[in-house]
Amino acid sequence: MADPWSIASGVGALASVAGAWAVYRGQTRQVDFELARTLHLDLTSGEVALARYALVAFRRGQQPYGPDVLAAYFTMLWCFERVLQGRRSMIRSPLDRVRRSSPVRFLDEAIAMHVASWERNLPEIRRRLIEALAEVHGDELRDRGLSAKFEALAGALRSAGVMPTPPPVALPLQGESAPAS
Repeated sequence: MADPWSIASGVGALASVAGAWAVYRGQTRQVDFELARTLHLDLTSGEVALARYALVAFRRGQQPYGPDVLAAYFTMLWCFERVLQGRRSMIRSPLDRVRRSSPVRFLDEAIAMHVASWERNLPEIRRRLIEALAEVHGDELRDRGLSAKFEALAGALRSAGVMPTPPPVALPLQGESAPAS
């Protein structure tokens, strides 16, 4: 027969491990919610909000091309890259990929409208920037890595079911004009 003190000691150790795990999960969840809130705030305020305004004016033809427009474009893409990386940091296991945690769901639902809007406007803005850079500077728009990160974020939101699949729109390549719509 097993020693009662050994059994009690084993049960106590298991209870300690379970308690530590519960505290860890609670703290991780709290940190993840704060990260999600911060990422949403970054996307919807300050420098990024000003960049979005400049890009909308540029797309509508209300603001001519200039260094500020190019800076606004990259400000938006860098913000979406931060959101993607923050979202990825909240997904810690294969199970998290299947069953999104509450903080990831919160973030996805908060940013889906913004990502969908940018996805609709990106082809036109990008086409106009390519044309302006070629005309003004004889240069190319070097954004493929950042564009791929944005597309990965949009794909993740579509996979999560919070963003609809858009109609197909091909992004123009360097030196190519956009297809007629």
